[in-house]
Amino acid sequence: MRIRASAVGAGAHRSRSLVGAAAVVTVLAACSATEERAPQPIAGWSAAEDVVHVWVGTCDGDPAAEVVEADDEVTITVVSTRRDPGDACQDSVTVTLGAPLADRVVVDGATGQVAEPMEG
Repeated sequence: MRIRASAVGAGAHRSRSLVGAAAVVTVLAACSATEERAPQPIAGWSAAEDVVHVWVGTCDGDPAAEVVEADDEVTITVVSTRRDPGDACQDSVTVTLGAPLADRVVVDGATGQVAEPMEG
């Protein structure tokens, strides 16, 4: 009987190990899925003449910006790797326009909506 109990115990240990390994794989897959590189919504922006500073809700995501200028608007699309630390961290990117922003609106390329400037 001891041998049989030992064999059952070993099987139970293997089952627990497999369940533990599956849990680790699931957690790692969930983490990597949240780190997808994609266009990110603009959290805010500020401008001085032809320089626009843009913030997005990623943290250390290596942001890069693409700018399309028109007479009445400037569309800025920021691509960054999403790492969500909460409100504690934001990435910023600075773009230089071909002409001062002046009265043109800033459009968020990720959402297609007018982006709100940062307050303050």
